[in-house]
Amino acid sequence: MLDRPIVSLAVWLSKPIGFLATCFTVAAGLGAGALLSFNDHWALVFNLFLSIAAMLLAGVILVAGARDIAAIQIKLDELIRAVADTDERLIGIEDLSAEELELLRQDKAPRPPA
Repeated sequence: MLDRPIVSLAVWLSKPIGFLATCFTVAAGLGAGALLSFNDHWALVFNLFLSIAAMLLAGVILVAGARDIAAIQIKLDELIRAVADTDERLIGIEDLSAEELELLRQDKAPRPPA
């Protein structure tokens, strides 16, 4: 539901204009601090604002990254289906547990010569 706006925000923030807007916002906060003589109230509000912004941006980055990874997995699954000599058990392995992945890795590992 919120994926598109969050990914759009991540794309916008990754462009030069997004970076400049972020820098301008921080500079405006520092300018307000200069006007307020960097008092304790300003420091508390500025710190709170930066903490909230950091948490929100971390969430934006995680959502955008998860979307990209899901798209890559779909493409890889399609490539596995398209190639004739592949093991179709590899389709969807991103949903397996770490233990199941290790068992699959051991099954696929080349056997030493006897």
